[in-house]
Amino acid sequence: MENINELKRIHRAAKYYEQLQGLRQVPFGILFLFLAVWKAGEWPWFEKWQPISSFVFLGLTMLISWGIGIYYERTFGKVQQTAESKRNSVIMAILFLAGIYLLGIAEIIWNWPVSGAGLFMALILLVYYYLTDSFRLQYLLFAGLMAVVSVLPLFGVLPAAQVYILGVEGVVGVALMGVLWLVSGLVDHWLLVRSLPK
Repeated sequence: MENINELKRIHRAAKYYEQLQGLRQVPFGILFLFLAVWKAGEWPWFEKWQPISSFVFLGLTMLISWGIGIYYERTFGKVQQTAESKRNSVIMAILFLAGIYLLGIAEIIWNWPVSGAGLFMALILLVYYYLTDSFRLQYLLFAGLMAVVSVLPLFGVLPAAQVYILGVEGVVGVALMGVLWLVSGLVDHWLLVRSLPK
């Protein structure tokens, strides 16, 4: 029975190898946490050098993530993605970025009492959880957490501006995104390592 479970884990790791390269998410999680610190007013020089500082930090984040991808390839090997898998990944990424941006702008313009971008992210996390065989429980938990935080302003717990993703005051929303990216990336990496044959 243990051998069957191990084979299932290995098969799953091979099937979702690209998604389980969780350490690639860590730099983005750290970037979001830095942005939350800036939005809280604790990083004035970042504002002073805008937009150069944003481009520099985004470029560094992408470069580090790319370097971590090389580490995965050299350490664990490479799995060829199917054309369908690649297409689905691109579609998901475009929908995610477009939805976050459009809803993030809309919630600021119309001063929504909830974070539409946060609720959209919760929905995407939920869909992603089900589309990837429902074994990465952290995405289900984070979807619930993101949804709850997004509606907290309705109950007077937080000002709506603090849970907005794109807003200048959106410290809570951006910090939560950073934590979600960071923790989910570490858990994904752990799942990959755990799935490898002993």
